[in-house]
Amino acid sequence: MLRTTVKVSAIENLSDARYCAGMGVDLLGFPMSKIPLDKFNEIRNWLAGVAIVGEAHQSSVSAIKTLCEEYKPDFLEIDSHVNLIQLVDIKIPKILQVNVDRDNLPALFTTATPHVQYFLLVGNAANSLEGMESQIETWAAQYPILLGMPIPENELDAWVNQSSIQGIGIEAGGEERPGFRDFTDLMTILEKLESE
Repeated sequence: MLRTTVKVSAIENLSDARYCAGMGVDLLGFPMSKIPLDKFNEIRNWLAGVAIVGEAHQSSVSAIKTLCEEYKPDFLEIDSHVNLIQLVDIKIPKILQVNVDRDNLPALFTTATPHVQYFLLVGNAANSLEGMESQIETWAAQYPILLGMPIPENELDAWVNQSSIQGIGIEAGGEERPGFRDFTDLMTILEKLESE
């Protein structure tokens, strides 16, 4: 069991999906336009007790609706260029990925809050978090935020235990070849988040 909500993004193989589910990850994200439907369904059939997030970044409203009909995810994740009002007929919880380096966050938080379950905060650079801690804490006190920016390992406990964020987001990696995957990157974070 993990000490906070965790979403793992960009999963495209069974190895990552099973590892994350076994570690207690709550939200498994699959890029719907990159993973064939039959492969997605095959992976999904191996999983239990996790929520499946269909990721539809850089997609049109019509493409998002089609993907949701085909893939039937438990959550839908879109990015900030999509007009959420046009997706109100998709009756599943939504995660809005917002970029702290590019998006007008105060405006997005105000307009999107009634329509989303979580905001997933990402940045363009590995050091985007630097100097933004107090601003992110201010936002997290008001809005449901998953922190998807790289968190230094020595700061992870403080973010999880002392901040108002509702969870963290991390990215999966690729397989070296089918069935072979080095989980060191995921393991470092997930093991640190395991309950004592």
